[in-house]
Amino acid sequence: MNLPAMVAAWQAAWQSLDPERVARLYAAEATHMSEIVVSRMNRADATLRGIDEIRAYASVAASQLKSFEACILEVIAEETPDGGRASVEYWRVVNGDEAGRKRVVEIIEWRGEKIVACRVFHF
Repeated sequence: MNLPAMVAAWQAAWQSLDPERVARLYAAEATHMSEIVVSRMNRADATLRGIDEIRAYASVAASQLKSFEACILEVIAEETPDGGRASVEYWRVVNGDEAGRKRVVEIIEWRGEKIVACRVFHF
């Protein structure tokens, strides 16, 4: 599968479990919305705002996980001269547990080389 550069960078960063690498992908005003944010970060609105909150979330994930894989199934993307957006459907495999994998759809929006918004839907 030929991935847009931003989707490949997003996948590699989160799979690395390196909070700094993850944070470098995001714009200063970026948002990240996921039901997991509610439990991991105690955020009732499920939304992280800004690089510091996203870095903190990635740090918590890195401390709780041995490994994380986003096994991409499908990408629908639209790239523009100043950015783009993609819907990424993938299997989320945590700590090598293939039997416990979860299907996820993540909508990623970016401007230039930075992600400005992610919305994550777990099934």
